[in-house]
Amino acid sequence: MQNDKKSAIPTFDTSGRYEGGLKSLVKSLQWAFGVLLVLIVLMLIYFFSWGGYFSVEPQQEVIVMRFGKICATYRSGAHWYFPYPVHRFVPVQTNPQFIKVDFQQAKSDSEEVKDAFEPGMDNYLITGDENVVLTSWTFGYKITDAAKYYEKLATPEKPVVNGQIAEDDEVVDANGFSGRRGPQTLLRNMFRQAVVTVSARTKVNHMLRSGQAQYTEAVQREFSRLLKEADCGIEVESVVLDQVLPPSKTKEAFAEVTAASTMQSTLQNGAEAEKSRIINNAKTDAEKIKADADNYSKRLLKSVEAESKSFNSILEKFNEDPDSLSVPMVLYYTVLAEAFDDIKDEKFILTSGGRERQLWLKLNPEPKRSADQEQKKPEN
Repeated sequence: MQNDKKSAIPTFDTSGRYEGGLKSLVKSLQWAFGVLLVLIVLMLIYFFSWGGYFSVEPQQEVIVMRFGKICATYRSGAHWYFPYPVHRFVPVQTNPQFIKVDFQQAKSDSEEVKDAFEPGMDNYLITGDENVVLTSWTFGYKITDAAKYYEKLATPEKPVVNGQIAEDDEVVDANGFSGRRGPQTLLRNMFRQAVVTVSARTKVNHMLRSGQAQYTEAVQREFSRLLKEADCGIEVESVVLDQVLPPSKTKEAFAEVTAASTMQSTLQNGAEAEKSRIINNAKTDAEKIKADADNYSKRLLKSVEAESKSFNSILEKFNEDPDSLSVPMVLYYTVLAEAFDDIKDEKFILTSGGRERQLWLKLNPEPKRSADQEQKKPEN
């Protein structure tokens, strides 16, 4: 039994023939341990310095997650945390983004226009008066709360790729249908809901012509309301109606209505312009007639006042001496002077018979009148 125990104990070769290999193995292990030690030191230095350092880029927010839970959000500056797997840093783009949404008929293989719409294939809108229109939109949005945006929406694992918002992830449901799932897909669907809702209570003439601005504003209000209810940290920046058209089959009929409306507007504008011209001319003529009447009234009053003064002067002299002939002679000469005042050239007296007659007129010389006095001369 004792011999069996001695045989179980391993014996080592003491001849020295493996000594060189053992030394090489020990040296290799020492080198490997040194390299491993350097790597561990470098990893520790990286872990406690650059590994947890990040700087927030312009137009970005950085979410800091500790073991998968959001603990802080930064909009600017440089910061340090323990790196992964303790913390993870998620950048979120906050500058305005734009998405295009179309309600258009699906393109067919042939160039022919389809006679009818195919539900599920064609995208179109039904108006409040049961017409069909096709539209194209572009809306802009921005992220105002990165934490809500990342928590409430199916945001990709890396929301930002090369300074741009990453595309939504493609998923396959239980029935084998593939599609995208994420913030942009949600925003498109919410915007489509807003457009469909507003279009269903808007008349086609309002959408195609005079009311496009009001129609666009109504869509923006509805879209903003949906985003506010979702409370996902997103705000609407702008909504632009790029195009609104009737279906191809009805374009000619709508074009005729548009042409008639344009002609009506042109005629109405022309009538309004003519109305304004006539009213302005009438006002000008009325002002001129009124001004002439005022001037005539002033001249007439001055003439009457002058005649009144002259008559009162003559009357006063006549009252002083009613039997005197001086007053009748003054009146007589005044009448003659006025009668002959307008005759510039020759004067003729017509008589019956062929005899020559002589007429003696005693006229007092009348002083010459100035130009102002001529203008102020009362009209008879």
